[in-house]
Amino acid sequence: MNKKLAVIALIAVFAGAVNAQKEGNIWHFGEGFALDFNSGAPVITAPSAMSTFEGCASIADADGNLLFYTNGGGRDPILSGQSSGKIWNRNHEVLYDMGNTEGGGFSAAQSSVIIPKPGAPGRYYLFTMEEIEFYIGGDVPGQPQGRGLSYFEIDMAQNGGLGGVVDYTPMILVPSYEGLCAVRHQNGSDYWIIVHNDNLGMSVFPVTAAGVGAPTLYNIIESGIIKGSPDGKWICSSNGIYPFDNQTGAITNAGLQYADISAYEFSPDGKRLFFYQSNNQQLGYFNLTAADIIGSSVAFEQLSLNIGQMQVAADGNIYFIELDFFSAPVALSVIRCPNGAPFLDRKAFIFNTSNFFLGLPNFDNAIFRRDGASETLNVDLGADLTLCENQVIRIGTGIGGAGYTWSNGAVTDTIDITAPGSYAVTVTAPGCAIGVDTLLVSASPLILDAGADQTACSGAQIALQAVTNGVFSWSPADLVADPAAPATQFVGDTSATLTATAVLGDCLLSDTLSINLLPAALATVQPTDTTIEVGQSVVLTGAGIGAYFWTPADGLSCSDCPNPTATPDSTTTYQLLVVNSNGCADSVRVTVNVTPPDCSVLLPNAFTPNGDNVNDSFQLPGKNVELRSLAVFNRWGQEVYRGNSPWDGRIADQDAPSDVYVYAAEILVCGEYKKQSGEITLIR
Repeated sequence: MNKKLAVIALIAVFAGAVNAQKEGNIWHFGEGFALDFNSGAPVITAPSAMSTFEGCASIADADGNLLFYTNGGGRDPILSGQSSGKIWNRNHEVLYDMGNTEGGGFSAAQSSVIIPKPGAPGRYYLFTMEEIEFYIGGDVPGQPQGRGLSYFEIDMAQNGGLGGVVDYTPMILVPSYEGLCAVRHQNGSDYWIIVHNDNLGMSVFPVTAAGVGAPTLYNIIESGIIKGSPDGKWICSSNGIYPFDNQTGAITNAGLQYADISAYEFSPDGKRLFFYQSNNQQLGYFNLTAADIIGSSVAFEQLSLNIGQMQVAADGNIYFIELDFFSAPVALSVIRCPNGAPFLDRKAFIFNTSNFFLGLPNFDNAIFRRDGASETLNVDLGADLTLCENQVIRIGTGIGGAGYTWSNGAVTDTIDITAPGSYAVTVTAPGCAIGVDTLLVSASPLILDAGADQTACSGAQIALQAVTNGVFSWSPADLVADPAAPATQFVGDTSATLTATAVLGDCLLSDTLSINLLPAALATVQPTDTTIEVGQSVVLTGAGIGAYFWTPADGLSCSDCPNPTATPDSTTTYQLLVVNSNGCADSVRVTVNVTPPDCSVLLPNAFTPNGDNVNDSFQLPGKNVELRSLAVFNRWGQEVYRGNSPWDGRIADQDAPSDVYVYAAEILVCGEYKKQSGEITLIR
């Protein structure tokens, strides 16, 4: 924000202002309507004898006193329905009646224009222009193509100071229709008269103290109203803008073309061309100082209009006719502050008339030249701002009833800021006082990223890693290990959405992170760790929903079934991995301890074969002992038993007596053949 520079720039512009002259302070137009600008603001005055459909002209003296006015011409009222051409003096009396054969056309867009005669104080030229519908009511004898461009010379010393026509020069260019423009020469005293030369181009007539000179033709085919800028550097017509040299009268043929322009007028400083564009219903202007003039178009109002002519005025504003063809009132709307931040004052004046009209007085626009506003306006957008992410800040000046032009093209009193940058506004208050201010909007440095959404299996550890430079917090706080730490752990046991929040200065950001927990596989196995002897087997019973993967596969009857039989050669730890349809896995381990075989042999020394099923027979027990043969002898060496099964204590089907016996056995122990002998006591 640099208010000092803005004010200095405005002062520099205003210092070059050219005060508007008063020759254009009295307007007569339409059906008996008049405006007086001498008080600084227009005032409707009466009476007026004006009768015109379009073109008209009026002139005042250097003090703003009305001299005379005209409708520029006409036809026979009986034959055409038009008014005849007339010039009225300041008392609203007919100064000169053009009748039905002189002057221009009743409905010519620019039927007339009045300029002082160079080098002849008190004398004026009144140029008149023909209408394109000149044949209405029949051709005038001797005027088969109409009257074209003609002019009258008026001496204000005639008729007791009321003025009188002292000369009339008809048809100096025929055919010529509708357009008639006066541009002041660079020397400040001479003039240029610019008209359409039918379909040949534009003709420019010099007007000097020597009179009206011969025209120069420029191959610029145009039509309609011709307007000249107050500084004399531009002219425009219905299809384009053309550079004009008001020293030589030359029109540059390389014009800038536009389309669908219904009405147009230059700003008082000559730096803008205002227009109404009928196809998109925009009231706007071209910036004539831009490198791309047509591309510089700015629309400051969007509305549907039935629009007549535009004319810049002594108060520095641009006026235009607005009408409704289906109702009687005709309105005069105002583009205020066209040099600054223009805004529309719609229907500032209402004229009640039974006959609508389209035209306003035609002037040499140098009368209204004004290169700047006369006052500065204190505009304050406030202190520079910091814009938070996703924030909208509305800024404005608080100045009501003014026109606004923002650096982003907006013309509203406030704008919404959604991006950092420099924002300038030009405010034009009623009376066209102008002020400028600039506001710098910086982006907040606050950053926040909660990280990507995560999907994990229930029971898995989930790391959170937010990125921020502000004061940070997670919520819900009970779902994270440390709610104030960007890097922490998720401790929830169900799916959840976490919100990360960061604060820096006046800015707050939030971001969300979704945690999606998938069902776990939940693997189990039975038995838990177990022990078998080598060569033995055990069934491992697995459980869990999903696919089964046993590792290692050695010693298993299958590696992808729930319940494999394990017959390992040595102690082995097996892992069961269960993977469900969500891709979640769980594992469990079981160790099968494998021990060597028990090769010990028990050597009993007594047995009691009494039928109580306890120690009723004699054998050589052992876990891995197989009896192959057994022989038993009494103390006298007699064999009492031989076989390959335990001795039941009987001899020849009779109970053997209690005694000490001797035995000899052949056994297979852990696959090894052995002989064993000893004594055994039979007790009864």
